[in-house]
This record gives sequence, structure tokens and C-alpha cells, in this order.
Amino acid sequence: MNTARFALLPRDGLFCKDGRGWYTSDVGRSHSYAWPPPSTLRGALRAVWGQRALQVRGARAPSAEEWEQATQGVSLGRMLSLRRPLEEPFAPRHRMWPTPADALVVGGRVRRLLPRPHPEVHTLGTEDDDALEALWRPMAPAGKPKPPLPFWTEESLVGWLRGQAPSSPGVTGPERRVDVRVTLNAASQTAEPGMLYQAEVLEMLDGEEREWALGLECTHPGEASGFPWGPVGLGGKRRLALAEPVQAELFTAPRELPDRSPGLRLILATPAHFRRGWLPDGLEREEHEGRPCWMGELPGVEGRVVLRAALVNRPMELSTWDMARGKPRPTRRLVPAGSTYFFERVDGRPFTALKTLWLAAWGSDHEEGLGRVLPGSWNPNEEDT
Repeated sequence: MNTARFALLPRDGLFCKDGRGWYTSDVGRSHSYAWPPPSTLRGALRAVWGQRALQVRGARAPSAEEWEQATQGVSLGRMLSLRRPLEEPFAPRHRMWPTPADALVVGGRVRRLLPRPHPEVHTLGTEDDDALEALWRPMAPAGKPKPPLPFWTEESLVGWLRGQAPSSPGVTGPERRVDVRVTLNAASQTAEPGMLYQAEVLEMLDGEEREWALGLECTHPGEASGFPWGPVGLGGKRRLALAEPVQAELFTAPRELPDRSPGLRLILATPAHFRRGWLPDGLEREEHEGRPCWMGELPGVEGRVVLRAALVNRPMELSTWDMARGKPRPTRRLVPAGSTYFFERVDGRPFTALKTLWLAAWGSDHEEGLGRVLPGSWNPNEEDT
């Protein structure tokens, strides 16, 4: 297996339709993801690899099984959102991150949501899961809260992982435009009367003379230097994206990341797929300190841990397309990027070597780039926000 690292720069915007139909709100109106899902990117890279395999094979088109086998080895590893001034080479300072779920804006300031045990406070619902009811909950600070902007800069996130609130509420992300198009008749290749539809497109150039891009680390089988060998068709209508090689340091952990912490805070850098919805894989219901809880082991973490709190945003419904078989794949519900989990070690010892968890894989479907995490410090005894 070989590893390729490059940035994809869409040249005419980017359209990645979400799972909603064309008639959910406005007739003929599509809705786009706020940022391309990792599965979409892996699908585009598999298509590039498969096209090269077709050229080698010759005139005979492969079967669905042959296509699946030929492209299965193309895997997406670490994935980044990037934003740089025009004509600057990509560097770690250009990394952009999803806003953590434990951040809230009150009175123009970013405040931290610190979970604490509140056994007298219960969730709304049937209360049929006592381990869920035993999770710690944050108390919202006084004032009218507002959600932060969807993206944070590298500087803001690194400070947040150390327990420091940023001075800025974040960045809005790529602007959106609406393209109006006509429906074509498949037989005559002419426009269908009255059949217009709208596509929501992400503009990758913003008004501050900065461009957005996707940083990818991809593994592929065999010797294939220069992958992906030119422009990549990405998202709806296969809009072209140029590939620009990047250095390995673009994916490395920042030096300012804390080395040890009494508690562990894990923030999802990419959506994650867990077998039981919001609950991370590897945790089981047990008793700890006389109360029900979720305990188990985490990849790359020494010792057993107990889940203290989970701040999870609304699920992300992911609908992908099987290009080889020409039909949709089953829809999956993912834990969205930015969701935050808080852990303590069962033996009470601190967490060490946090840098080894930087963009580590968590959950299932790692080959699609899902479940990459960001490790941060957390003091379970801290109460001030």
C-alpha cells in the first residue's frame, strides 16, 4: 500500500446533495451538506482509480464485482478542511475545524460547557436507560446562548483543546449560491417544458481573497506515483477539482497539544459511524462507584475508561450511491463532526500521550475517513465556565 497526500481545490464550486428529496420544502429544490462527507470523497477517489484500471484493461468494461475488487484498496485516511490566502502553499495554520459541541456563545463571548454530575436532573423521555440518565450534564451559562459559527481556525481549536476559549466565535464557512437548471429529456436531449430545478452550490472562494480546499491522505494499492493523476470529478455533476500535492506535516499534531490531562475530551473531526447510534463502540453498560455507566476501552488509550458526558449534535443522514451497481446504498445515521465526549480512567490515573490520539480512527468504516478524533484536556472537577 502507498500513501498519497494532496489537496483538492474545486474550480466551480461544490455540490454535495444531502439525503433530503427534491420535494421536501420547495418543489425542485435540493439541499447541500455544509461540507462534503468523507464518503463522497472516497467515492470520487475510487472512481479515479477505477478509470485507470479501465484504461489498463482495454475495451471490455468490468462487472460490478470486478470494479468493487479493483477499487476496494483505495482508502481515505485523515481528512482536513483548509482555507488559505490565494497563492500561499498549504501549511498547518490553514487548517479549519468543525466547531466543538461543548462551545456556546453568550453575550458575544465563547463559553465552555463543562459537564458535572446532576443526579437530580433527568432527561425528557421514557427514562428507560439508567446509564444514560447517569451521564453528567453541563449547565448553560446565564444569558441568551447562540450557537458558534460552523468552523474554527487552527489557533482557536488548539487553544480550546488546552481549555482556553477563543476570542472569535468562528468562521461562517463557504458561501452558498443557488444554480437554476433545466431538466433534459433523456431521449431527445432537449429541455422538458416547465421542469426547472435548483442546486445549492458551495462557493470555495470567499470575499476575503481566500480559498477553501480539502486536504486528503489516501492509501492505494500498488505503485502509482502522482495519484490522482489530474483533475477529480467531485460531488454532484462531477464538478472538477484540481489536485495539489501537500507535505505530511499538514496532518501532524500541533506542538501545543497537552501531553497529559486528568480527564479526556474527544472531539469528532469527521462524522463517525457507531453501531449503537451516539454511543461509541467498545463501551458496555456496567456499574461504577455504585451507579450505572458506560465503561470499556478506547483505541489508543491505556486502561479502561468510563464515559462521563456526551454532547452530540443532531445525526447526519448519509445517503451514498453505488457507482458500480447503479443504485443507492443503505442510508446511515452518523454522529456529526464536532460532537464531544468526556472520559475518565476507571483507575483514576491521568491520560498521557494525547498526541498519539490526534486524528486517530474511532468507530467503524475507517476506510471512508469516518471517526477521526481530536484529543483535548478536561478537568472533571472544574465547574466555572
